[in-house]
Amino acid sequence: MEKTETKNTLEARVLAIGESGKAKGMPKGFTIPQNKERRELHIEVCKKLVEASKANGNYPITYLVYFAVGKNAHRIPTFLEGYTKFDEKKVSTIFKWLKMFAKHNGNPKLFRNPNLAHALCRFYDKYSTKTKDFKAALEKYEPNPKVNSFAMVANGLGIAKQPSEEYAVSMAGSAM
Repeated sequence: MEKTETKNTLEARVLAIGESGKAKGMPKGFTIPQNKERRELHIEVCKKLVEASKANGNYPITYLVYFAVGKNAHRIPTFLEGYTKFDEKKVSTIFKWLKMFAKHNGNPKLFRNPNLAHALCRFYDKYSTKTKDFKAALEKYEPNPKVNSFAMVANGLGIAKQPSEEYAVSMAGSAM
């Protein structure tokens, strides 16, 4: 008899719930009748995550939850509390932008780059949710088939955090 190993990765947990429609692997308190609404919402979110992942070439769920559910959603404790939202508009926009960025840079593998997904989330959250604004920023981005870091993309798209005016003035003063 062969021993099967159960995986406790976030991806495996979301897939188990999303495909079965049951709160598999969730803490006991999560499955009590008082938590029925919360449990059903979590199961629905997991189903949507699995759907979105499969619709986009089995996109890694551990990256997907970052922009579909929330910035801490990749953490197991957050998962065990139960997911409460799935941002469909943001998911479709980020996937569209990932494809555009990969095409612009001539590297289809960039579509799955977590640093790129993180930078595009920053653009969406802090600068604009409009694709026309993203296209304008992308036109200024010098094509590079390699993305080594979040900072590289953020700087290229012009969304890197700018030092405060005080800091810039103090740096200018110390250069004299």
